[in-house]
Amino acid sequence: MDTVKSILSNYKSGWSLSRDFYLNRDLFNLEMDTIWKKDWLFAGFSCEIPDAGDFFTYTVGNLCAIIIRDDDEQVYAHHNSCRHRGSAICIEERGNDENLKCPYHNWVYEKNGNLRNARMMTEDFKKSDFGLLPIHVQLAGGAIFISFANEPAIFEREKEDFGKYLLPYQLNKAKVAHRDRYELEANWKLIGENFKECYHCGPVHVEYCNAVVGANLVEEREELWNNLRPIWKSKGLEVDTIENIKDTNHFAIRYPLRTGFESYSLDGKPVAPLMGNHVDYQSGVLGMLNYPNFWMDAVSDYLWVMRITPIDEYRSTVDLTWLVDGKAIEGVDYELERLTEFWKITGEQDFQLCENNQRGIKSDFYTPGPLATSEEDLVGFHKWYIEKLLKGLPQ
Repeated sequence: MDTVKSILSNYKSGWSLSRDFYLNRDLFNLEMDTIWKKDWLFAGFSCEIPDAGDFFTYTVGNLCAIIIRDDDEQVYAHHNSCRHRGSAICIEERGNDENLKCPYHNWVYEKNGNLRNARMMTEDFKKSDFGLLPIHVQLAGGAIFISFANEPAIFEREKEDFGKYLLPYQLNKAKVAHRDRYELEANWKLIGENFKECYHCGPVHVEYCNAVVGANLVEEREELWNNLRPIWKSKGLEVDTIENIKDTNHFAIRYPLRTGFESYSLDGKPVAPLMGNHVDYQSGVLGMLNYPNFWMDAVSDYLWVMRITPIDEYRSTVDLTWLVDGKAIEGVDYELERLTEFWKITGEQDFQLCENNQRGIKSDFYTPGPLATSEEDLVGFHKWYIEKLLKGLPQ
């Protein structure tokens, strides 16, 4: 642990992180124990499990959660490990089951985790002692967050803030239009850092800068922003920025698209029907994040979310999900290619940058450099991260 303490002590505010932050296995293990096994993690959306028995799993390191809807519509999360000899219960990533049945010895669990049947056990065996181990779960405006911690941090502020912003989308009634998964040769922090700054946007993201005024960092957007806020508010949309302050992991903002753009699309035109309670396509962009793994952008007609999960210190999985209104019909109300092309192009540009970054950091000659003023949000991300690890160090 002395090596980890030395790495953390070398952090310099306003500079990029040193090489070991992205390559050191002991530091990565501390991240897993301190952040990924304790913080609230975005798992998915309630609309992904609309019916009783619908489930999906989410794996983080050596932990796997089953997220399932019960008959009373409540969402539960359980460890995907049988209480008999530990077999994984849900082998498929998604599905529907009347009960959760272990494929090894056929122990059967109810959706709420209670053990229903354990065949051929002794008479003094108490089923009530061997239910699935629960995982903390919270819903914020239709987004599902879980925590593997025994006593997780209070999540009420996030629930309230996210709930206000997500209310117009009526996510319980939305549906998944498309999913995509990428395995990147990049440390999870490089992905988070990339999505916290737009210093790179002008040179790289032509499509994104065409859609978002000011994304190239050379245009003024405050006047447009100030003019649009009261209009958005009159439509029942949340406009007050939720700042990523000390002791919080989350952030939310509404910002303007370029004049003439109604959606995140290559031509600026809508790509799907309005979601939920939206009254028109003039709602700007809703941007939200929750460290360490939730990054979301949404316009009036669709929502796009990125879920980051570390594999090891060198690799990460990125899951992308596109949501549309639950009544929208593919091929009638929207075309999948048109719906997804904007963020597939922009996302893949970013993912290539992240892999390039990891490749360069592996060099023995990499040394940290000073951050630009437009990268000030990285400083906040770094401080959040450093404080988390310092608190997790053995005393």
